Amino acid sequence: MAQVYDDSTAHLLQPDLTEEYLKDLDRLCDRICKSPNDRETVIEAKISDIEGDLPSEPPKHSQERMEEYQEQVKYLAVLEALHDLVEIGYHIEKNPDKIEGFPPVRLYPPDPERHSDDPQAYKDHERKILQKERRTQFEDESVRKFIREMETPDRQNGKRVDVTDLIADGDDLYNDLQRLQGLEREQIVDELDNEIQPYIQHAERGLEDEYTGIDLHDIWRYFRYTWLTPYNQVPGRNINFLVRDAAREHHPVIGIASLASSMMNLRERDKYIGWRIDAVEEELERKSRTLEVEEQLPKEERTPEKQTRTREITEQLETEEEWQERVEEYCSMLRSAVETAIAESIEQVRYDDFIARFDDLSEEDFEKASGTAFKRLKQLEGLATYVFKEKPPLVSEVDNPDDYENIFDPSEFELTEDDLDDVDIKDADPDSLDDWEEKSETALFVKKRAHTLQKLLRDREYFLENEIENDKEFIEAAIESERGNRALRTALKETKKRRVGAGMMNIQVCGAIPPYNHILGGKLVAMALTGPEVINKYREKYKGYKSKIASAMKGEPVIKNNELVFLDTTGLFKVGSAQYDRVRVPASNGQIEYEEVGKTDGYGSVQFGPNARRRLGQVTEMLENRKAVKGRFGEGVAPKMRKIRRGLENLKLDGELLKHESPRVIYAVPLASDFREFLFGLREDPDYLWDFDDPAAEQQKIYDHWKNRWVSKRVQKGWVLDDIRSFDKDEDLRLGHEVDFPNHSIFDF
Repeated sequence: MAQVYDDSTAHLLQPDLTEEYLKDLDRLCDRICKSPNDRETVIEAKISDIEGDLPSEPPKHSQERMEEYQEQVKYLAVLEALHDLVEIGYHIEKNPDKIEGFPPVRLYPPDPERHSDDPQAYKDHERKILQKERRTQFEDESVRKFIREMETPDRQNGKRVDVTDLIADGDDLYNDLQRLQGLEREQIVDELDNEIQPYIQHAERGLEDEYTGIDLHDIWRYFRYTWLTPYNQVPGRNINFLVRDAAREHHPVIGIASLASSMMNLRERDKYIGWRIDAVEEELERKSRTLEVEEQLPKEERTPEKQTRTREITEQLETEEEWQERVEEYCSMLRSAVETAIAESIEQVRYDDFIARFDDLSEEDFEKASGTAFKRLKQLEGLATYVFKEKPPLVSEVDNPDDYENIFDPSEFELTEDDLDDVDIKDADPDSLDDWEEKSETALFVKKRAHTLQKLLRDREYFLENEIENDKEFIEAAIESERGNRALRTALKETKKRRVGAGMMNIQVCGAIPPYNHILGGKLVAMALTGPEVINKYREKYKGYKSKIASAMKGEPVIKNNELVFLDTTGLFKVGSAQYDRVRVPASNGQIEYEEVGKTDGYGSVQFGPNARRRLGQVTEMLENRKAVKGRFGEGVAPKMRKIRRGLENLKLDGELLKHESPRVIYAVPLASDFREFLFGLREDPDYLWDFDDPAAEQQKIYDHWKNRWVSKRVQKGWVLDDIRSFDKDEDLRLGHEVDFPNHSIFDF
């Protein structure tokens, strides 16, 4: 399919560089347009030239040389970003007759529909993008050393073993499964109990595997490096699992999984749960669906060629009485949830030190949300922001404020310049402190507390002023008014903040290790994660767990709930995931299902490699004289994306280059029948879909269902068994090859 370039999606390539480098960029784009097949090589050569002239350290002793150094770094950031964008298919157009400004160049993202008729070509393209970041991790000497050590045999139980002994042999598995081909399906299911015996194991750091003597977490980490996506540790809650096969020597790994704290913002997931205002509006509407029906045309309109017509009709899915009853019940639940969320959120933010700071501020000011309270909170937010931004120049101190990326205006926070003298708020890293009160008094958390309290006090006032008795009328009135709509949004966000980091988790890693991928081991891992043993392991690990951010906001330990009622995940691609498709788990009290609920917005950092990210970060540090995104836990969501956006915008490039035009499918996996009530903070003891009378037996039912539903069919297919037999762990999976030279990942075959 021919590519289509849309002017509405184009981005100007006119960065903030000196004339010398703009002209050089213009000449570079000339060469790229003349030799489009060599464009990556051309950019790489230019990067090499500029880096060759770049001093190893910033020449701080000479202002003139320092200015030149900064321009070189800025140009390198542009070139690295351009290289990464071109590599994933961006088109460069140079046209002085059509494009204003200099250089007359713009970038077009790849046509999102270019692979619409070839899903495999689309997946191959996406894999190529991911492989770049994946390969980079093997350049780290500590990673290379780890892999070599894992593949070096050591003695255990009288035998020399290494991590590759935990990879099943293709020939052995083939031989055991091939003999089942001639049996009836019922017999196959029975025999599979002897050939494959799955179980799930917490890959806990510090515990040795009894079959190899290797640390369980190191086993998980080794197999994680075989994944298509790079291995990155994330802050927050995290728990890793191995799924293993007890039917074979050393209990080889069938697959691996990882649960991590869910993303704060995932629009379609939030709408599914009910944490968005548009979800509230939708819930108030009568349930209906639109159908297309074919009917015969009136006699006078019929022709020999056309006898019928199609029209749309709306079918109501609930009666008027059912609708009203459902909405009344929903509004009662929602009102209770949002009012509770605002009140409890205020209780969870410390402000005694704020009162102690100002003589005119008292507890009563917070109870009544007085003007004094708002003024002082605004000022505190400003003081903490000033310190957190590393005391930048003031607006009054510079001639052209618009030329400065990092600048401070005291009047924005009702402050005077004198208020900024001797500010006693410290810009310490909260993670470097042990005391929760001290953490709460750092610039980051003073800023967060003051800002949060302003919103909460403002919106609590709306709820207190509007004491409409009828819950339905209360919610409808709130939606219709500007203040009420804002208050509802704040309350829904606070509800989400209380549960998104505790009560639900994101399936960050889930998949099979060959040769088990050929018998849909990925589905087994996905199913196993929904089981009672996983939920119990989560409960056990996070019992009494102190929330970092909530504790720093309150200035004392805050222990969050340790129940797990909901999982979310995304596929690798914008098309549905074969791994999660049709995954249904028959539980004790219902069915657990991976439900497709929408797609991501298609923003991310995957298109920018480590070199581009490093240079963009340098640009921001130079231009703003600080680290704009410090990467501190609690600073905000998606620090990697914010660093890239900040760097691009400091170069006067479009931050929308973060839109990678490849949205991912989102899956929701409720584990309790009342998951919504729990996630709205209305229940502390969820009604799980498992009984938990005998977690091991219930978990075993998952494995039995997988063998009956999926494996029993796969082993009857000759080509599946041939693929298993052809798997050679030394050639196809051992990571030592990639330590020494680029090879492939498990998704390449």
